[in-house]
This record gives sequence, structure tokens and C-alpha cells, in this order.
Amino acid sequence: MMEAMALMEMASGGTSPSRQGAGTETSIPRIGVSRWWRCPWSLSGVSSREKLAEANERADTLAQKLEQCEEARKKAESDAVLARREADKAKADAAGVEDLRKRLHAAETSLSEHITAQSAREEAITKRLRTQNRRFVNKTSQEFELEDPDNDPLLDAVSFLEFHGTEAREGIDEARTGLSRLFPYFFPKKEEPATFLALAKCFNPPEDLGLKMRHENMKVAVESTVALVADSQQTIDWAKVGNTEQIEQAKWRSLIKAAKLNTKKILAYLGIKPSSTPSSSRPEV
Repeated sequence: MMEAMALMEMASGGTSPSRQGAGTETSIPRIGVSRWWRCPWSLSGVSSREKLAEANERADTLAQKLEQCEEARKKAESDAVLARREADKAKADAAGVEDLRKRLHAAETSLSEHITAQSAREEAITKRLRTQNRRFVNKTSQEFELEDPDNDPLLDAVSFLEFHGTEAREGIDEARTGLSRLFPYFFPKKEEPATFLALAKCFNPPEDLGLKMRHENMKVAVESTVALVADSQQTIDWAKVGNTEQIEQAKWRSLIKAAKLNTKKILAYLGIKPSSTPSSSRPEV
């Protein structure tokens, strides 16, 4: 606008002091003045509108860029938050992985120690089982062979022990039955023990039970013989009969052999049933 006013003053000759003091004025053709009057004003208006449009366009562009920058900033902040979360999660995962690695190492170490201890324990048990098996063999003189071994020292030792255990149980049952039958004859005034071990100990005293039984039977036999002789009312010199020092072993055996002819009758009279097997007892003087 200021430029247009200046042009108008220049076209009208102006009121500048230099021109008024000179006293002369130069006439300017009107056509020229009209040309310069219209042209600058018209150019100035077009330039302002273009500049305004350009300015508006630039403002819109800047606003659009600002909006884009704002969106980019928000997205960057969101990405940063997400990145921090992922980083924190990665750190937590890394810490978890490290913890799992430590726990796995501890578990592997514990398992290795357990396997070592288990192997040592199985070896010790196998050794003890084999010792027991050898003791059974020494006591029973019975050895066994596995038809289908497991090829495992511990399981094979257990299998042998099962065989020996079965043999021991059967032997104990048979021994108990036999000892129970003999107990009333050897201990007529005692009650039979409830356990097998106590029963077996009764037949293993310091003295010889067999010899003691034979002496008692001989005593009963002599007493029975004397009673039979007395019942026959025969006169016998018992002092001479009891003097056996002069009798030789051969003659003693012959006398016993001759007496066997009447043994069954005498035993039947006494209510004793003799066994069918021949007597293998040695004559005692």
C-alpha cells in the first residue's frame, strides 16, 4: 500500500522541496502517468494475494507437518514405552533363564550325587546278600544255580537268597515237626516251647541227651527184667548176675542175641511195641 502511494506522488509531480524551489516544473505525459499508476498497484495486489495464498499454503503445510510430527512424537513415545517393556521383559526372561540354568545345574549335580550314592548302596547290599548266601551254603551244603539270571548282581543275589530262604523254611518246618514228636519223651515234665529256636535249644544242652535217654531206658529195662524174674518166683543170685566185669564183649553180644528170642514177648507183656528195624545199639557193660 505504501508503495502505491509513493508511485502516485511521483506521478503527480510531488511536493518535494527541490522541485518547488527550482520554480520550474516538467510536464509528464498523462499516458505515462496512467501506465505507472495502474501497473504497480495491480502488481502489488496480485503479489499480496499470491503471498497470502502461499503463506496460507505454507501454514497448512507447517500445520500438517506439525500434526505429523506430533503423531510421530506420540508414536515414538509409544514405541519407547513398548521398547522399555520389551527390554524389561527380556531382562526378566534372561534372569529367569539364568535361574533355570542354575536350578538345572543343581538338579544335575544332585542327580549325579544320588546316582553315585545309589550305586554304592546297591554294591554294599549285594555284598551283604552274597555273604548271607555263602553262610547258607556253609550250613546246608546246598548250592543253587539260576536258570534264567537277570545279569544284575543285586537281583541275582536276591534270587539266590530266596532259594536259600525257601530251603531254610522247609528245613525248619521239618525239624520242628520232628522235635515236637521227640519232646514229650525227652522232657516229659516240661511244656513244649512256642518258638522253634527255643525248642531247638532244648535239644542242645551241655549233656548228651541221647546217652542220657539210653541210660534211662536201660534202667527201665533192668527194672522190668528184675520185676519179671521176681514174678516168676525163681531164686537168682543177683550179686552174681550184676557182676559183669568178667564177661567179655563177644560173650555179652552172644547173650544179648540169645535174649532177643524172648524180647518181643517181654515187651508185649510190658505194653511196648518194638520197631520193625533191627537194633543197632551198641551193648554197654
